[in-house]
Amino acid sequence: MKYTLQLSCFMLLAFTIQLKAQQKNILTLKQAFNQADQTYPGLIERAATIGEYQIRKKEVQSRAIPQVQLQAQNSYGTFQGTSGAFFPVPGVFNVTGNNAVLDGEDQSIGNTFGSVLVDWKFFEFGRHRKSVDAADFQIQGAQSVYDAEKLSLHAKVSRLYLDIYYNHANLNWAELNVKRVKQILDLSVSLALAGLKPGADTSIASSAYSQSKAIRYEWLGKYEASKTSFTLVVPAQNWSLPGLVSERVNQAGKIADSVPKSHPYLQLIDKQLSYERALEQVVSRKTFPSLSILGGVSTRGNGINSNGISEYGIGSGYQNFSNNYLIGVGLTWNISGAYTSSLEKRRAEKTIQGVQARYDLQKLQMSTSLQALSLKIAQQENLLEESYKAFKKAVDAYDLYLSRYEGGLINLTELLQIQLLLQTSDREYIQAGQNYWNMINEQAEISGDFSSLLNHFN
Repeated sequence: MKYTLQLSCFMLLAFTIQLKAQQKNILTLKQAFNQADQTYPGLIERAATIGEYQIRKKEVQSRAIPQVQLQAQNSYGTFQGTSGAFFPVPGVFNVTGNNAVLDGEDQSIGNTFGSVLVDWKFFEFGRHRKSVDAADFQIQGAQSVYDAEKLSLHAKVSRLYLDIYYNHANLNWAELNVKRVKQILDLSVSLALAGLKPGADTSIASSAYSQSKAIRYEWLGKYEASKTSFTLVVPAQNWSLPGLVSERVNQAGKIADSVPKSHPYLQLIDKQLSYERALEQVVSRKTFPSLSILGGVSTRGNGINSNGISEYGIGSGYQNFSNNYLIGVGLTWNISGAYTSSLEKRRAEKTIQGVQARYDLQKLQMSTSLQALSLKIAQQENLLEESYKAFKKAVDAYDLYLSRYEGGLINLTELLQIQLLLQTSDREYIQAGQNYWNMINEQAEISGDFSSLLNHFN
């Protein structure tokens, strides 16, 4: 008894775990949006681009920091030169000594040199500030690209979600047709065996039954394919759709028929326009000079001592050290580049005109499309209502004609015609609902508001 009880408990526990594993979670449209936002590679790429431009902005900001350069070298060669100190190249300043040559001939000695130079461009007539503004607009533009990609992703998720939903509805429609035709087939067989109907009715009903099963397999394939396509944006496993929801049009709510300025598709171009304007400001300031504060310290050793006696050899440079400093103000002005800068400014102005025209065109197209969709949706609502009425009338007619066929008042051909009418009206009602919600999805993408879909498919 103890062994039997333990075995029973174990089997019950295993069955419970298996049943729980087979349970499918209901996936609402909002949950699908959240999962797509977290896992879709395209959106992750856009988020990485935002981080990239944020780092670029820091790089631009760092250019305002004084540039410090360090140099150390050891060399061996002649020591002819001129007196004085100067900045030969960025990062180096040079101090040379007496150019007298001992014994009337060139000599070679060791040299050691090290320097630290500070170059701070403290005034550039606003070029740096505008460059920072341009970098900031790049970040905002990357954020707009991310928002636009996210909105497009939500529209894609909704479209694939609706495909699954309505392919499932069509599969149910096909299965219901199979049941109806099977009922007609069974009835025709019974009547034929009773001698009340000709045997040919059985063949006709059997043909209709096979055709209905073929249609069912077609929609089963479409349903399974739509679920696979959905995993492209939502890699969810072991889920199911909510139960059938009402197709009543008042469930959708109303959406404004104007496109807001904050729409991601408009902001995408608007931020690019701001970036191009900032670049135009940077280019216009290229004709101005830049002022720098220069400073440096150096140490230098060589093989010439204070008495003018030279010591030869590479190691002789590590003696007779002299330390110097130098500070100054530098002006850099690329005068010859003024013409090139004017051309760059004219090109930037043309670019701004083009981006502005693209913004105006995008806004016009979206506004026109949204208004056209509002009109089409209004008519689709009427179509949906009439399709539903036609479907209900066809159901009543089918029930009536099925009874009349069973009573021998009509033939099989008339009953199959009524069944085909019911099948067509049911399919048209489903198609009208799918077209309606696809329009709502398109309207939500253009308006940037998916609240109607989220409230309906929850």
